[in-house]
Amino acid sequence: MHSHSVDIAVNFLRSMLIFLLTGTVGGKVAEKIRIPDVVLYILIGILLSPSCLGIIEMKADSPSYQVILLFGASFILFHGGMITHLDILKQVWRTIILLSTVGMIVTALVVSIAAVWVFHIPFLPALLLGAILASTDPAALVPIFNKFPVRHKVSQTVITESAFTDATGAIMTTVVFSLLMIGGGSIEWGSIGLQFVRLAIGGILVGSVIGWIAAFLISENDRGLLREFTPMVIVITVLAAYLVAERIHASGFMSVFVAGIMIGNAAWFKLTILPKQEHAAHDFIEALALKLRMLIFILLGSQVDFKVLQEYGLQSLLIVLIFMFVARPLTVLLCLLPDRKAKWQKNEVLFMFWTRETGVIAAALVGIVASSGLSEGKLMSAIVFVAILSTLLLQASTTPAVAKNLRLLEEEHSTTVKN
Repeated sequence: MHSHSVDIAVNFLRSMLIFLLTGTVGGKVAEKIRIPDVVLYILIGILLSPSCLGIIEMKADSPSYQVILLFGASFILFHGGMITHLDILKQVWRTIILLSTVGMIVTALVVSIAAVWVFHIPFLPALLLGAILASTDPAALVPIFNKFPVRHKVSQTVITESAFTDATGAIMTTVVFSLLMIGGGSIEWGSIGLQFVRLAIGGILVGSVIGWIAAFLISENDRGLLREFTPMVIVITVLAAYLVAERIHASGFMSVFVAGIMIGNAAWFKLTILPKQEHAAHDFIEALALKLRMLIFILLGSQVDFKVLQEYGLQSLLIVLIFMFVARPLTVLLCLLPDRKAKWQKNEVLFMFWTRETGVIAAALVGIVASSGLSEGKLMSAIVFVAILSTLLLQASTTPAVAKNLRLLEEEHSTTVKN
């Protein structure tokens, strides 16, 4: 006979087997029919949920669920940092800073005002929803730009913006969520600003130190003692960056993102990571990121409350349409036009209107919020679920066609220059 703890462990392993098996099949099907894999992951989660077949039930407040969300979000943010190129940042750093700060706040405010208007909820929970949706999705964008050669300046800006807004959006979510949990009746904007800065700066400092140490240990030098253990160093770095930052009450999400930047741009800091270690790091990260993305979206789908979705589905879609067609264009205009040195062209601006996918980080954040017992948690889950499906189906799947029509594919650009 098994003890209760062994039964829990066996059930968890069984769930993992089913998640990974069905997710792998779903990913293959998505590749065949050419739709974003996360859409099928969500549908698989719904199918496996207690509301449908009842094969899997992992409660949102369980430790297993929270571990998957926290580590998954941290690792994906780290990956976003690693693929952020400082050479590109030098050219468009003003745009990136504006998009990940002013733009993130504009998006959150537009969504929160819309949520108050549509659902008649208090402003602070609405602002929490806006902060969650302010995070974009590098996990959905990177595979698209790997397959389709969108103009390098544009693709790198979109990816870098996505990675930065994931971190800043997560910080804003943390700040607003903490205010809600302590029962803040009125909003003190000065307090929110100070807490945001403290979380961000603390996360940047911790991530910089831990990321540099990790890069040093796997680099080509006499003390690069852990070159042969590069994948393990990556995991340790993600865990250490998140946990140390949280320990000193800084942003763990910002910390792992900055640690990723340090390792991904080691040459900037006079460290040389050999091609063998670099390939090992990227292969490991891409493989693990796929599994974590799979788990997060299947888990998100398994938590969908059909009663809430049926009750608020159409209203949620209205919020998402405002998010896509009001908040995003307004954000892009406010953040790109002031950056004269970047010399943004009209077709590049229009393309960035359309590249605004919502995905892994928003799913992870809303999962954490929903598991807290917040009264608006299920409503937020329904809205985020609709946002993820809508943006991935409407935007991610049409991004290559939009880039082609706007003449932003590199082959077309090269041909135009030659002619």
